[in-house]
Amino acid sequence: MSVTTLSVLRLLRWAVLALALSWVFAAAAQDQRPLDLDATRNALTGIENTLKQPNLTDADLLRLRAENDPLGVALQAAIADLTPRLAASVKRLAELTPKTKDKDAAPATDAATAELETEKQKHDALDANLRAARAMLLEADDISTRIGARRRDLFARETFARSSSVFNPQLWLSVSREIPSDVQAVAGTVGDWLSGVRSRLTTPQGLGLAGAVLLLALVAFPIHWIARRVIYRDPAAESPSRLKRALAAGWTMLVLAALPLLGLWVLALALDAFDLSDPRMQGVQDALLDAARLLVVVNAVGRGMLSLHALAWRLIPVSDRTARRLFRGAMTIAAIWAVERLIEPAADAVASLNIAVAGRALGAALVAAVLGATVRRLTPGHAPNQTAAAAAQSDRWAPARTLAWIAAFLIFGAAAFGYVAFATFLVNQAIFLTILGCLLYLLDIVIRDGAEALLSPDASIGARLMILFGLRRHVLAQIVVVVQGIARLVIVVIAAAALLEPWGVQSQDWFSSLRAAYFGFGVGGVTLSLSSMLAAAAVFGVALFVTRLIQGWLSARLLPETRLDPGVSNSISTIFGYVGATVAVLLGAAQVGLDVQKLAIIAGALSVGIGFGLQSIANNFVSGLILLWERGIRVGDWVMVGADQGFVRRINARATEIETFDRATLIVPNSNLVTSVVKNWVNPDRIGRILIAINVDYESDVEQVREVLIDAARARDLVLKIPAPSVQFVEFGDWALKFNLICFVDDVETAGVTQSDMNFDILRRLREAGIRIPYPPLAPRTGAQ
Repeated sequence: MSVTTLSVLRLLRWAVLALALSWVFAAAAQDQRPLDLDATRNALTGIENTLKQPNLTDADLLRLRAENDPLGVALQAAIADLTPRLAASVKRLAELTPKTKDKDAAPATDAATAELETEKQKHDALDANLRAARAMLLEADDISTRIGARRRDLFARETFARSSSVFNPQLWLSVSREIPSDVQAVAGTVGDWLSGVRSRLTTPQGLGLAGAVLLLALVAFPIHWIARRVIYRDPAAESPSRLKRALAAGWTMLVLAALPLLGLWVLALALDAFDLSDPRMQGVQDALLDAARLLVVVNAVGRGMLSLHALAWRLIPVSDRTARRLFRGAMTIAAIWAVERLIEPAADAVASLNIAVAGRALGAALVAAVLGATVRRLTPGHAPNQTAAAAAQSDRWAPARTLAWIAAFLIFGAAAFGYVAFATFLVNQAIFLTILGCLLYLLDIVIRDGAEALLSPDASIGARLMILFGLRRHVLAQIVVVVQGIARLVIVVIAAAALLEPWGVQSQDWFSSLRAAYFGFGVGGVTLSLSSMLAAAAVFGVALFVTRLIQGWLSARLLPETRLDPGVSNSISTIFGYVGATVAVLLGAAQVGLDVQKLAIIAGALSVGIGFGLQSIANNFVSGLILLWERGIRVGDWVMVGADQGFVRRINARATEIETFDRATLIVPNSNLVTSVVKNWVNPDRIGRILIAINVDYESDVEQVREVLIDAARARDLVLKIPAPSVQFVEFGDWALKFNLICFVDDVETAGVTQSDMNFDILRRLREAGIRIPYPPLAPRTGAQ
């Protein structure tokens, strides 16, 4: 495929994405219709009147909550829409209202007066609607709080209500007396239902029901055969990756659960479609379907997670014996729950409270016993590639066993002390949270390992993303970590919501808090909200990004083409960056309602803090601006600060970076460069001076010495002709004649190399001319005789 074709495909892809986004935004804009405040007020009044009824069930409270929450969302949106409109109307009224009461002033025209009256009416209407919306929002929040309190109170009363203990003899005596008559009553009810089914079921309906069952049977085998071959657990595989094991476990769950659940769903539809249900047997039918669903789900999850016949594909690192015991224990608990689920509606059908209580109590006690027996017989297992010693040393399932023991004791204790409803609640939650925990654990592995497998730089998708978006390997690795973190956060939130929901902490409460944070609250006339802060952050980021683009273009393209020196170019680029950042801050502040006047107030308040805590930072920032403006020190200058010297590489907002000759970076606060003595070798120009001191013997010809030194300087190409090299006869020393050779180079950075070359050349020339450099006299030793 050619480059042109790839470019066209990319353009088409982005065009389709842009059209889809525009369609979504247009649809969202069309859905934003004005809120009918009168209808909202009537709806809140109806919910308030219903909430006053004393005997509301949990289902009734949930229905009221479902009606109240959308009203709160709509009122939040209406307030967010009305607030800026009212602020704009206030500003317009201030402009239209006459500013003077002078009698000699020209009277307002009819058009201006009419416009002012119209704006006043508009302002009054907006103000009234906004006040009404805020009042109704407070009422909706109050209703939501009261519904939550009612639900928690109802949950506590029903869950912790005390009844007969499972060891109460009176309970079992009552059950033994009631069972014969209750069995006859249930049998009669079932017989009546079957007779009704035979009388109502016509021949076409019977053929249709039989055809549906036959169709499911015919479709089941090919679907099952195909599904088993999509992901095949190879018994010969020694150590498949965790991702492969998780995918195989998930597919096994889907295969084992999808078709039976589909059959149960079709059966429930057929019973309703052919009018085969009986009101007296509806509870039993629902319980039977729920029991079958739970058995199907537990079987699918257990076989998927434990992989009973393939140790290498087992997702949970346990031994074969432990896996079989876990599976048998889970299926036994599910069967006990199914039987108990069937007993309760059957007892309700014959109005037998004792049988219902006894069934729930006995079921909870049996579940606790099975759970304890299963946990007691468990032994730590090991992964396929892990030794038994290492597995015994790092038993990470010990907390799970401890938690299981605690649950077993709580369930058994609640059933023994007569808190049967609480024991049943614990059993239901244990089953539900175990299934949910397995699914979330599986999902976590698939997302984490799948993200690494798909988005790694060596994978095909990761390599394409790097080519398409120009990403580097470490950036792609960061994206993988972010995706994994977000997925982990979502899983934790789901688990927390599932754990807290039965205790009265509903997910709607979380969403209400998020909505309140999203729409925000007012502080000093400014509405602070998540939406406005996100918008401000987005505007600030875009403005700062554009500033950095222009700043980079100035530094890399425009300024190098001018005749400005690098220091001036750096000053222009840096000052433009400061101006762009200031503009970005102003644009971002405008998104949260902070105009220039409010920013001035905030700046005045911050000045106190700057004067005390941030004084040094402000001092360094202002000093940096002074350095950029006066240009006493520029980027690229050779400076000396104290005992350190080097080249200025960057002048930042707080400090200046100086690269020393040994390649170390010296960070100097800008205030030090402004207030201290700094030696700049290249200001105002880069010409450098070279001074070489020479000592020669007293018998030397001084004119010849001068000629030798001048010739050595003139032989260097880097030495300037103007000013010309010169030789100074410094003094008559005690043991030698002293001379100084002075010359200049065009760039001070070349002075060191040039001086070194001249030293070599001078020494060679002096030896060729026979001019001797005397040795300094030795100092006498201390205490010599």
